[in-house]
Amino acid sequence: MLKNLSLILLVVTLAWFSGSCAVHRAAVPEVKAPEEQADCSLPVLQDELARLEHDLKEPGEGRKHDLMRVARLSFMLGELSPQEEKSRYFEKGAHYGHLLVKEKPDGPEGHYWLAMNLCGLAERGGARRGLKMVPEIVDEMEKVLKENPAYDQAGPHRVLGRIYFECPSWPLSVGNIPQAYSHLSAAVAIAPENSTNHLFLAEALFKLGKTEEARQELQKVLKGSRNALCQKFLEEDRQAAQRLLEKK
Repeated sequence: MLKNLSLILLVVTLAWFSGSCAVHRAAVPEVKAPEEQADCSLPVLQDELARLEHDLKEPGEGRKHDLMRVARLSFMLGELSPQEEKSRYFEKGAHYGHLLVKEKPDGPEGHYWLAMNLCGLAERGGARRGLKMVPEIVDEMEKVLKENPAYDQAGPHRVLGRIYFECPSWPLSVGNIPQAYSHLSAAVAIAPENSTNHLFLAEALFKLGKTEEARQELQKVLKGSRNALCQKFLEEDRQAAQRLLEKK
């Protein structure tokens, strides 16, 4: 992903990219939203994914919720797992994202988690495959943007901004720093508590030569209280911000 969506970011990572996204049954407790988790424990996430897959309902509202959770958990596991296991989880997440889009085409969830898992596959596939996948990812995120720009802490703005930041420019791809800045500014305005939004905006500001504004954004990363994935990535955002402050 996008970083954290790597980040994400969050992130489509190609050769040019540096880093750019349920309820238990019976007596098993409900897993908190990702940003509220104390850590990103692989065994916990793997167990939750297995339970949801096993208990998937027939088509209906409950199933749509579980499909979203499975697609999101698959993305998280793709981000957190060892290199040799990443593609398997991203492929699983893309599969469930496609199912959710089919069953709920007018909602943001399926399009978003489909795009996020495609980001992971783009990273794993290398530059040529990744660049071919960018238009599909952008198209899915644009649909989310129209449905709910605030989804996943301004996720569609964050991801699109990172894609426009990291991709090579035309004619190779869609890279466009002013467009990246526009999306990332919107992400910060919608979800100012999200650390990744500020981090990505800071990097775009550096590219635009706005050093002092960028440093102000990095200070906000250090004070950020939420991350779209989990606590682990909040700390990684802070470390990245600190490195940039020391370098710039």
